[in-house]
Amino acid sequence: MMGTKRDNEENGAVWCLSILKRVRFFKDLMNCLTEVYDRYLIRLSIVVVFLFFISALISVRVKGQDYQKLERLVDETEEVKMVSSSDNGRWLGYYSDTGDGKKRKMIIQNTANPKQVIERSDINRWMFVKDHVGVISSNRMEYIDLRSGRSTVYLNVKTIDYDEKHNVLLVHYNKEEQNKLELYTPDGNLLQTLDRVSFFSFNGSRLIVRRKLEQLNEVWVMKGRGLIKLYSTADELKNVFPSGMKEGGFVINTRKEGKFSRIYITEDLREYAFKDDRYVDYEDMSVITSRADDRLILKLTRLVPKEKGLVDVWYGTDFNLSKNVRATRKAVQIDWNPLKGEQTLLTHPDYFGETALGNALYLKYAVDKYQVDVMDKAAGNGSDRLYLWNSVTDVYTFVADVQKKVVISPSGQYLLIEHSDGWKLFDTQSLRLEELDISAIATPYFTSSHEALWTDGGKVYRMDLRSNLKTDLYQFKDSFVELLNFERISTELQYPREFRYIDIKQGLLLKISNPMTNTQSYGWFKDNKMTVIIPPTKDHITEFAKIKYTDDFYWIQENYNQLPAVKIKRSNEKSKTLYVSNLAIKQSERAEVKKICYKGADGEQITGTLYMPLNYDRSKKYPVVVHIYEKQEYLTNRFLRPSFANGTGLNIALLIEQDFVVLLPDISYSDKGPGISALESVNNALDELQKIENVDMDRIGLMGQSFGGYETNFIATQSKRFAAYISGASVSDIIRTYYAFNENFNAPDYYRYEGGQNNFKYTVAENPEKYIRNNPIMYAQNINAPMLLWAGKEDGNVSPEGIRSLYIALRKYRKPVVALFYEKERHSLSTSEAQKDLTLRVLDWFSYFLKDQRDILWVKKQMKGAE
Repeated sequence: MMGTKRDNEENGAVWCLSILKRVRFFKDLMNCLTEVYDRYLIRLSIVVVFLFFISALISVRVKGQDYQKLERLVDETEEVKMVSSSDNGRWLGYYSDTGDGKKRKMIIQNTANPKQVIERSDINRWMFVKDHVGVISSNRMEYIDLRSGRSTVYLNVKTIDYDEKHNVLLVHYNKEEQNKLELYTPDGNLLQTLDRVSFFSFNGSRLIVRRKLEQLNEVWVMKGRGLIKLYSTADELKNVFPSGMKEGGFVINTRKEGKFSRIYITEDLREYAFKDDRYVDYEDMSVITSRADDRLILKLTRLVPKEKGLVDVWYGTDFNLSKNVRATRKAVQIDWNPLKGEQTLLTHPDYFGETALGNALYLKYAVDKYQVDVMDKAAGNGSDRLYLWNSVTDVYTFVADVQKKVVISPSGQYLLIEHSDGWKLFDTQSLRLEELDISAIATPYFTSSHEALWTDGGKVYRMDLRSNLKTDLYQFKDSFVELLNFERISTELQYPREFRYIDIKQGLLLKISNPMTNTQSYGWFKDNKMTVIIPPTKDHITEFAKIKYTDDFYWIQENYNQLPAVKIKRSNEKSKTLYVSNLAIKQSERAEVKKICYKGADGEQITGTLYMPLNYDRSKKYPVVVHIYEKQEYLTNRFLRPSFANGTGLNIALLIEQDFVVLLPDISYSDKGPGISALESVNNALDELQKIENVDMDRIGLMGQSFGGYETNFIATQSKRFAAYISGASVSDIIRTYYAFNENFNAPDYYRYEGGQNNFKYTVAENPEKYIRNNPIMYAQNINAPMLLWAGKEDGNVSPEGIRSLYIALRKYRKPVVALFYEKERHSLSTSEAQKDLTLRVLDWFSYFLKDQRDILWVKKQMKGAE
């Protein structure tokens, strides 16, 4: 079976020509039989004819890829994910998807007795509720007591959830049950029923229920272990948010006759209206904490439609080009004390990013008068001028020019500001900025209003910011340590400017990486004691987490030749395996990897990973598929999962199954530019590759997507070492794209070339030669091997015109090229049909040109007369 609609059409034509000849023969035969035999024998002859007909179909099976074998491989592959535990750690559960997610089941195991397993298939959702689990399949909910195994079935259920704060199970039914919401104890005792519930949600830890009656809209909230009515109105309910104030309460946004109103309601149901007619047309509302007990911040937004008319006028002074292409949102922030009726407008035309610190203090960026476009600094170019604003005195105090991280203390008193050489400390009370004796590689996390925890290489230490006194906690030799269990609160200043906090008394969850041995380990530091949870390993670790209310941990561990396994470690016990996935997939045991070392374009010693074919015969030479995208070493300890769910068409497991060698080389970058850097790095990798006896250096293919696609395009114009290329969603003309409008970000694309991945560091005007020298389209006529190009038609990140331009250039110069344009797809393919199609076409393309499988019809059509 061929893998695409086009394949079926081509093959169908071949089959039809062959079968028609047979049909004519059988027709003549039937005419003869009709004259001689009676009706019974004629029927018998019809059966014989039918059997011959089927035989004819089978005899003309098209060779090439064994798609049925690949289908079976993918259908057998399992992916275990989204591990969670019961609060007491007695039970661990996860989703198990097979066949690229076509089949999903739930697996729950007893952590003390892993053989005690509960499984349910074809599920939509499940969740732990103490020692119970709720499982939704279609419109049916099964509630299982994990201790006894007994279960109760609820029909016509839409969704379930668990209010942990109040220890209440929520069951929401569909319209056949009048959309009722039932509240239960975890043991299944009914507490309350409320019908006609539109939906419910959790905002923070507060449960908010919306109910729609014939003439009224109601808001209900949890109090104790039951719901109480907070508010009722005939107007339309738009938004409901907890206030975030010490007093508690909620803010409600309603609409009547196209105008919007905001009301603050206290916990004892007193109402306070927000009064300002300037904002009655601002339809959306969110509530931001003011970090003051008696105040909150309203963020109000409204949609500003794009102007329609005969002509669109784009002015050179336009700062944000979004308004020229689509509707945009205008936002204001207002500091509001509802009990006193005080309002302060935070939004100012010369500043943006209003972030509250408490005590009437706010951080803001100054609008850069010399910045041309709103996105100019998005790739790390330039810096933001940060100011502290006192809303009482209306005084703006310059803090610093910031380019990297800003970490804010919970109290708002201290700002830790990263710069190129280290860190600075700003005190918002004394307005003092000072240099800290802290390295640039260090990362801070506040542990109190005045103390920070630092991870600095392999060191972990505390610092009192009042005295700058350091206290060492632990040191890991030749390693880098990361903190995993801290809390972060984003700000209007945007990432990476945020509040960060860690409760050191609760313990530190640490990841320790050793670049010398290329290993990672995980540890738990509490009460000045370090406990190793996962010893140093080269395996890939995911979903590592501590089980709530215990000192137990779980994770998934895998490698390229190691089946993914769910593991658990209890305190004072060795880790043990609860579940091993993909037991039906045996080829991973035969996987073999080789490493090559070489110099990158900047002289850095880098590596490439070589995956050998599964049926590796050391007496043979094999074709090689090279995939490029910056540095890929971090991918090389992943389990090789056969899959069609590949947004870029690459699946290493399927390639090595089809007797390809796969090389993932790292690339490093020099000042010569990204294209030349990729070329030099890949050439050095190929020089090392040729030292391996079992690779065929005459049959090498190169592929890449996005930035890797650009690198592939450039290398194709400069190299004669490859027999075929595949490039997807890529730039082919960096000068045209430099000045192009990016539909994904609604901004010019030049900021991504001057910084970011390309990192030209100069404008085109400042160094045109560098851009020209790294521009693939300038040398398209030099490409000397067949090229497969692909793009999503709705890719706003990298315009499909880049692929179309390269296609036209290759076609102009009579180079063998095929371009694929996927309907309704974006930068990476997202639908299962498109992903499967591209994955199979990648296999086809390289099989045709690297393995001489010339019976692949869709490729052969292009090559007819071109070879």
